[in-house]
Amino acid sequence: MGFLAHRVADKRVLRYIRRFRIEMEKQLGLFGLEIVPEKTRILAFGPMAQQWAKEQGRRKAETFDFLGFTRYCTTSRNGKWFRVGRKTISRRLSAKLKAFKEWLRANRTLPTAEIMRTTANKLRGHYAYYGVSGNSRSISNFAYQVELILFKWPGRRGKRGSLNFEKFRLLRQRFPLPPPRIQVNLW
Repeated sequence: MGFLAHRVADKRVLRYIRRFRIEMEKQLGLFGLEIVPEKTRILAFGPMAQQWAKEQGRRKAETFDFLGFTRYCTTSRNGKWFRVGRKTISRRLSAKLKAFKEWLRANRTLPTAEIMRTTANKLRGHYAYYGVSGNSRSISNFAYQVELILFKWPGRRGKRGSLNFEKFRLLRQRFPLPPPRIQVNLW
């Protein structure tokens, strides 16, 4: 299918999308709901979106954020099949790390066992929501950053050299944190 044929198909598809949007707004209106225009847009997404982006001189197809994940176009490992890629929204990841850092800073005087138990629970909760197929890099990065924060703040409780790498390794052996892992396979 040539470039011109794509455009004809695009016009037909856009017509269906506009009609769908009108119908969806009517249905939402029945329940007193409405679409926020600033957060709503029509974008090319799917197996052909990458090809269309290259034809338009862009490097990648557009992405969108939904339910805490950035969705993007990708392919399977063998490169043959289209897949929807998911990764944690970077703003949310940064915000969660900042919140954890503030919590640890405010509670660094708690007993070490309680700090480690609460941290393990926070990590389990993060893995439970964000641990979907295709997001392993983001949850591994989150776990690594949490460990760095854990090394920094308890080391500030005492005098000079209260927590070095050897002591931190022993602390991790005594109070192990859950490893990052995928909880839900969406493929």
